[in-house]
Amino acid sequence: MAAKTVTIDSQDVVFPTLKEAQHYYRKVVEELYHTNLTLSAGQDFEDLKWIYTTYCGYTDSKLASLKATDITGFKGIMAVIQNSGRFVPTECCAVLFADGTQAEFTTDKAIKEIASKQNPR
Repeated sequence: MAAKTVTIDSQDVVFPTLKEAQHYYRKVVEELYHTNLTLSAGQDFEDLKWIYTTYCGYTDSKLASLKATDITGFKGIMAVIQNSGRFVPTECCAVLFADGTQAEFTTDKAIKEIASKQNPR
């Protein structure tokens, strides 16, 4: 089985494998979580906006019309996710919106979906 590449259109970079893309953005999220900072500018912010809006366009018809300008930031949070039938606490992202709301966002899951769409079988 060939490795799936992942192209992040916000910076026109290609990660040679899905795992490398997931690892890079997992480190960004971990840093946000451990420093308790909100990311609201810069290349990683633009990348996460692109990843989130692209993922929503693929998976959630309610959020498919989401505009990148609706997103004001990202912060690291602790969430409980299901992994192999077990619920485990995991560092993930919260997307912050202009209206003051936020949504949980798992970069690994989003990047996997994007890679599947970019590399159909």
